[in-house]
Order: sequence, then C-alpha cells, then structure tokens
Amino acid sequence: MAAKRSLVAEPLVSIEAVQKAWCYPLFDAIFQRRARRFPLGAQMPGDLAPFKSNKEPIPLDEIEEAMLVMAGTGISGLNLSDLPFNDAAGQNWCGNTMLQFVGRTYASACGAHGTELFFTNDEGTYLVKMRDKLASQMAEFDSIDDREKIIQAFRANTVQVGEGRLPIPMEAPVTLPFNQWNVNKRGATLFMPVSDVTWEYINALMLVMDDPNRYYVYDDINGNAEPLKKWADDGHLDRSRPYPLSMYERGMAVIIAGVEQAIILQNMYLALQAIGLGGWVFSPSTASVALALMGFRIEPPQKLGPVAPPSWFVPPPEMPLGSPVGLDGLFEAYCPPYYPDMASAVQAVWQAKWGPGGIYKEDGGPAPYRDRQSLDRLVARTPEWCLEATKALCGYIWDTYGRFPATIEPMMMSVWLQAHHLETEFYDKYYQPGAYHEAIKRHLEVWHGAG
Repeated sequence: MAAKRSLVAEPLVSIEAVQKAWCYPLFDAIFQRRARRFPLGAQMPGDLAPFKSNKEPIPLDEIEEAMLVMAGTGISGLNLSDLPFNDAAGQNWCGNTMLQFVGRTYASACGAHGTELFFTNDEGTYLVKMRDKLASQMAEFDSIDDREKIIQAFRANTVQVGEGRLPIPMEAPVTLPFNQWNVNKRGATLFMPVSDVTWEYINALMLVMDDPNRYYVYDDINGNAEPLKKWADDGHLDRSRPYPLSMYERGMAVIIAGVEQAIILQNMYLALQAIGLGGWVFSPSTASVALALMGFRIEPPQKLGPVAPPSWFVPPPEMPLGSPVGLDGLFEAYCPPYYPDMASAVQAVWQAKWGPGGIYKEDGGPAPYRDRQSLDRLVARTPEWCLEATKALCGYIWDTYGRFPATIEPMMMSVWLQAHHLETEFYDKYYQPGAYHEAIKRHLEVWHGAG
C-alpha cells in the first residue's frame, strides 16, 4: 500500500522546501514544463521502453496538494475591473458585465470564475469550494507571512465528496489505452476542474443584448426561430446584428470551460516544476462518467434536443445519459431542478449584481475602488427590458430543448491534470540527459527527507 499522506504541522514560512518552490524562477518553470507521465510504482507496457518501477508509490502530502490547488484556483485579492463602465455622457459602455470583484489565480470572462476544482487521491475525492469566497484585501499575498493562507484556504474550503479514490473505469471508452497504465493509480493525485457554464452564459446574454450592443439572438438550430422578435419590434434589439444561438453556445464553451480550465491547469503545471513533481494535462475520454461517480446530478432531457444520442447507440452501463447539472447543495447550475424555471435562474444572476448585497451595491462586499459608493451611484444597471428578454430567451431554450443550454452541458469537464512523484530511473535508462530538471531530481530529498 502507498504511505498515508502527511499533514503539515508547522508554519509554511519555516518549511525550506515551500520557500524554494515559492521563489522558483518563472521562466525556468515555463521552459521546463513537460508531460512527465511515469509515476513511482508504475509499469510501462509495450516493447519500445519496457520498465517496471521497483519503488512504492508516494502520495502527495498536504502542502504539495495545497500549493497546486491554490496556484490553480486560489484567491489573489481583488480584480481591478479597470475598464470604462460608462461613456462621458453617462451612457452604458458595458463595464456592468462584471460578475465579481474577487481576483483569482486564473482569468475569467467578466470576473465570473464559474469553475471549481475537484481532486481525488488514495484517501478520497474532494471539492475545493471557492466560488462564493471573498477577498480580504487588495492583494492577498503581500508579505511572506501571507503564504500561510495557502494551507489555511485549502483546509477551510476543501470538502470531501467521496471515500477513497474515485473508481474511474480504466478501459475504453472511458479511458484511452495509452492512459490506462498510469492514470489515477496509487500515490497520484488527479485534479479535475468542472465549469458551471450557466452563470456566465446568462450574464453574457445581458451584455450582448443591452445597449449599445443590441445583438439579436435567433435560433439557427430550430429553423431560425425568433424568440426575441418582440424586443426587436420594440426597437431594443437590432435585427441587422444577428447572433446565431449555436455560435453563442460554442463561444460560451470555449470562453468558460475551455479558457478557465486550461489556465487553472497551466498554473498547476508550472507549479509542478517549482515543487519538483511529475505529471501532465490530458482530456478525459468520457467526462460524464467521472461526474456521475462524483455524485453529480445527471438530468435526462425533457425533450430530445440537438444533442440527443442516435437511436442505435447503446451506452455501456457506467455511462449516464443526460446533462450534469450540479452537485446538490455544493455546486449547482443556474437552471432546473435548482430553480423552478429559467426566469428564476436569470433573476438570480441579475440579483447577484443589482439586488440587495449585489456586487454593485454598497453592501456588496469588497471592491477595488476607493469610492465604493460610486458603483451603486453611477454604474448603469441592466434595464428591465433586457432582463425580461434574457428570461424569454432562456425560457425558450428550456421549453424547446428540455434542457439549458441547448447544445452544451450546464456543467462541463474538459481537461484533467495528474500530479505524482516521478520515477526518474525510467528516464535515466531510456532518455537523453535533460528529461527532468534539478528540482525533480532532488524532490524526495528536499521535500521528504529521502536519500
């Protein structure tokens, strides 16, 4: 059995290995980044470079996991939101699309930060629940003593959602053949970001439809249906600025799940270099299986929409059919069953900005501006007509396709990162010098006191 991971008992500032990793040269980490896939205890199949590690797997300890998690998804302070909210005449310039003033280690359109990080190791499966957390100051890491927040935030916000390692099937079609030998094995930690697409999807609809944009979203999937014709006839939306629904949804998939998850894992990839760990980023073959195993609610569509499987497809028993909508009570999308209808879900997004405690209100939590009250006084509020048009469009999608969104999942999982202690003897035997760098070579000595 792999050794039980150790817990940090002393202040991080007193741990030399932590300070070495914190001060690791950025450009070294960038150019040292490689996929290094061979963990301790693994066996490489095939005849090209056969190798069996004779070492026991060593699980990541608490601080190794904490540093990786917070490099990927931690709170860094307050985002600046340094963009024009209004023009000189006080007319809306769409800065009001910002959804949060919390600054995170990963970039997010409109400051939405709708992605949460899950991970699994030998002991369990966990959610790092950060989406509703607020910054305590402009820059969270302003002095060396602030580094203690890494472990504090990790402990305070990590919620166990399952016992033991997530039992992801290690065969096709769930796991591709070249990943079956080393993915999610003893000693490794597998990190799995999941994005709530609905939060920013609804918010961005209000952006593209409000003045001065006035884009006219129509449903090119359903015979070019025009659920927003009323608002065009009233002069609010401009039919000379058509916006196909399918294009909007493809954009949301990229902007939210694609960009946010990629940046989170790239941050963690660079942190692997600084700590001296092996690992790599890859795509899960069938994300719905992992989401179901983690306890996500999978809702079958109320109608057969554009993403319905072909009639001849017989799914394997472990592959759920339907849309992952959330983890009840912990991470929920803005759509039914968590809201009675789409109008209620849209209203909730609007309230997060303009309602009591909304980010533009005086009681809306920390903001980067010295004059906090000016946000409430000057920023143009999303008008009632735009709110109602957004409710109508989202309600149309639900009524037409029996799901929301129409063609992409409300909760999306696109890429994973595995971190592990590297079996350097494999690379010594088969690779040219330089396959791994000094921090990896000395990791077990520096971090774990091994000779």
